[in-house]
Amino acid sequence: MSVKSRAVGAVLNAYLSSTPVKHGIHNVGRILRGGRRRARLYYRADDPYSHLLAQIAPRLRRVYGFSIEIVPVAQPGLSANPAPDMLREHAIRDAGILAESYGLSFPIGATAPAEDRVRRAHSVLLEPRSPDEQVALAIELGEAIWRDDGQTLGAIVARHGGVSGESVNPALEANYLALERAGHYQPGMLQYGGDWYWGIDRLCHLESRLAREGLEGSLDLSAGPSPHLAELVHGPGEDAPRIEVFVSFRSPYSYVAAASLTRLRDRLDVEIEVRPVLPMVMRGLEVPTAKRLYIAHDAKREADRLGAPFGHVCDPLGKGIGYCMALFFHLVEGQGRTELDFFHAIGRGVWSEARDVAHVPDLVALAERVGIGEAEARAAIQDRSWKKPAKANRDALTEMGLWGVPSLRVGSYTTWGQDRIPLVEAEIERRSRAV
Repeated sequence: MSVKSRAVGAVLNAYLSSTPVKHGIHNVGRILRGGRRRARLYYRADDPYSHLLAQIAPRLRRVYGFSIEIVPVAQPGLSANPAPDMLREHAIRDAGILAESYGLSFPIGATAPAEDRVRRAHSVLLEPRSPDEQVALAIELGEAIWRDDGQTLGAIVARHGGVSGESVNPALEANYLALERAGHYQPGMLQYGGDWYWGIDRLCHLESRLAREGLEGSLDLSAGPSPHLAELVHGPGEDAPRIEVFVSFRSPYSYVAAASLTRLRDRLDVEIEVRPVLPMVMRGLEVPTAKRLYIAHDAKREADRLGAPFGHVCDPLGKGIGYCMALFFHLVEGQGRTELDFFHAIGRGVWSEARDVAHVPDLVALAERVGIGEAEARAAIQDRSWKKPAKANRDALTEMGLWGVPSLRVGSYTTWGQDRIPLVEAEIERRSRAV
């Protein structure tokens, strides 16, 4: 194992093991401060996930007694969000499907709001008010913005007032710096007790934590069918769905996705094609430390929720990635079930067993789990032709309007993130029962 891989793994392992202590310290502090649960919702009026999360805030107050402060923030920089236009368009499409599934409000076919309307909404929310008033206003403003209702937005601004126009951007920038100091980089985030919960997808982890703290209750967030998703997944006259998954051998979320997709495949007999791409940093994209740490922590709790082993890590960046790509494209691509099994085996080795895939004996041991012999594995890693198909996969991902991994394509539905696998799985199962 290289010194750098060992060091990165040690830092991540220590960070991942610190969560229970961090929660305990927070609980003691909360009790000493009087016991009230307080959270911050870092918000942008043009962020669809902020609007969905704001709609859940009154439930958090009603069910668990939360006081939630709305904190409007500036847009992240390119190091935190390297594809802002792609993320914006994806989030708008994604939020419409999520709203349908969870009984929330977000219009299918919405478009990005005008900057002037976003600025006016932020001016209202930057004016000091009580937390409950701010939450109600955020929901009201979000409805007007995403339904392209300038008249209602103007009436809200006239009724409630706000800070001056020239003070909006400096205030947003100051709040974003506070977000960074607190340890994160994206809006649409709920911060509670040192942990971060992005959008409605991570509220299950918040509820699990509150249950451990002795609270009873439920936000009643359970996904139902989305007619729009069904139309995309099952086009007219199409056969059984086939899933393409774009992954990276360095992405913990890709490993978590592989665990979910393996179960989906085995349960519903769905064909899954694996399409590896290079990690972001090997494509020249910067990943800030706060982002790396959050991703590792978040992937850990997602893996725990799914029962996938996670937490003993060896960073595969560099030669190890090249070896994995060479093995995949030389021996695995086009081999049906072996594609997903191989990727899953490598991910489990990297993220739960601290296997150094740049160390050939470790790599060989992982490859042998899916029937690849030592001699053919050692021969394959000498092959450098993998760069061409890896680039083709990256180009295909870009053509889909996506940038990160894991990303999925099934029918005409494209999405980013392992969070949407359960929605796809439920839709495939509903269709199979109806046939």
